[in-house]
Amino acid sequence: AYLTINALIGELEFPSSEIFYYEQERFRFPVDVSMNVEIMPNRSALTTVRNKKKELNDLDEHAYEAGADTDNSVVEALVDVDELEKDLGRTKESMYKLSYVVRIAAESEEELERRIAEVRDYYENDFNIKLVRPFGDMIGFHEEFIPSGSRYENDYIQYVKADFLAGLGFGAARILGDPDGSYIGYDTETGNNIYIDPSLACQNVVGSVTNALAVAFTGTLGGGKSMSANNIIYQEVLHGARALILDPKSERGKWKEMLPELSDEINIINLTSDEVNKGMLDPYVIMQNKKDADSLAMDILTFLTGVNIKDGKRFPLLRDAVKAVTKRENSGLLYVIDELNAMEDEEAHLLASHIAAFTDYDFAGLLFSDGKVTRKISADKALNILQVQDLMLPDSEKNVEEYTSIEYLSIAVMIAIGTFALDFIYSDRKIYKIVALDEAWSLLQVAQGAALSNKLVRAGRSMQSGVFFITQSSSDLLDEKIKNNIGLKFAFHSTDKTEIRNTLRFFGLDPDDEENQNAIMALETGECLMQDIYGRVGKVHTQILLQHVF
Repeated sequence: AYLTINALIGELEFPSSEIFYYEQERFRFPVDVSMNVEIMPNRSALTTVRNKKKELNDLDEHAYEAGADTDNSVVEALVDVDELEKDLGRTKESMYKLSYVVRIAAESEEELERRIAEVRDYYENDFNIKLVRPFGDMIGFHEEFIPSGSRYENDYIQYVKADFLAGLGFGAARILGDPDGSYIGYDTETGNNIYIDPSLACQNVVGSVTNALAVAFTGTLGGGKSMSANNIIYQEVLHGARALILDPKSERGKWKEMLPELSDEINIINLTSDEVNKGMLDPYVIMQNKKDADSLAMDILTFLTGVNIKDGKRFPLLRDAVKAVTKRENSGLLYVIDELNAMEDEEAHLLASHIAAFTDYDFAGLLFSDGKVTRKISADKALNILQVQDLMLPDSEKNVEEYTSIEYLSIAVMIAIGTFALDFIYSDRKIYKIVALDEAWSLLQVAQGAALSNKLVRAGRSMQSGVFFITQSSSDLLDEKIKNNIGLKFAFHSTDKTEIRNTLRFFGLDPDDEENQNAIMALETGECLMQDIYGRVGKVHTQILLQHVF
């Protein structure tokens, strides 16, 4: 069947009315289009428009003389032709004589009629283009489709401007991701495979709009963000990257046995509150540089004691004690208590008692050593997973003031292993490295953790390392410095309207657009909205091809 344009019954937005492009996206059956275009120089176009204007004026006068009201379509046409005349006179642009024929094929008459109805609905409801099906002209329109065939019928000529032809979307394409890299799934609209190479962001690739290596995975529980992050990390390691995953939920403990192809390159560091692990996360044990250990010691102790830099009495005491410990040959956080007790100051003694009270509480022993710990954690394999069992991380909505003692200690442990990750980033600059922060909101919620995350992102850019933030909400990435330094973005299913708006802002999309909001709400498990390093946004169905990896 052949359909042709009978009338343009409304305005087409330009740009954003790419008919050809959306046609490929909309229909699941082939639709052909034949266009025959002739240029009309400005002078000829003006003459044609003025003649049309005279015809419409004649119709208007005829109705007036007959004592009848002018038809609304004539009134609207008069307004349009008047605007067109002024526009052509001002711009001096040409017009085009266009005949536009759509061909639809099917294996049965019933299926053909269904497809015709769908195509008509698309053109009329989406683009205000009225299509007709002149039964007697089917053979003639068929011949027009033959290459070099001439225009068959002059009754359906439309006079259009360049913006109509440009707006059809010649050559428009939907591209997402990188030309090659790790396969992560397919574009749900086009079915095209999506590949990403996260290390490209800092390599000044043509067309990229960011040089940030950080990646964000957001969405509610069970949406697929952790699995997608795991899949990308796994594939990047196979491509030669090194990775360190901070896994506070201990969900990756079986990787060594379940991924035999990587078994020799997987290092699972599982820290428990057992005596054998005492002091393993002490700043003076995990940091290679004493100055870095000094900074981390202050971060942990100020967080746990509530002492901040504005506390003119206690902060100097704590600072002096930590400095004294740093100068020791065998340094350990337990010696801070000794240094405070050695001071002739009641406030220092109270501070020492406060710290001593939690050094042996639950898994706090991981943070405090006497400087004699010989067993050290290392991240010298290709894929390193650091797990701390029994962590009790607070809910992301909970205020810091409401944390329980166990939750405070859990955050302090996260700060320690996060700083260990900073040391990992500073290893070989030639190798692309990944630091994945699962439950990243637990770090970002507190000042020390937010500052650490900023350091990780900034150092990552210069040391060719990507920080993967795996968190439930884009609003967890509170600091604009962090948000502005995230290149790749993945947003999974959410139903919270506020969170959806925040996510859309994060992606640079209109947060109040209902279609955008519904796109996130309608995401199924394993589907996500993705923004690549070129700023392009699309919906991806993530996919893990190998069953044992899944």
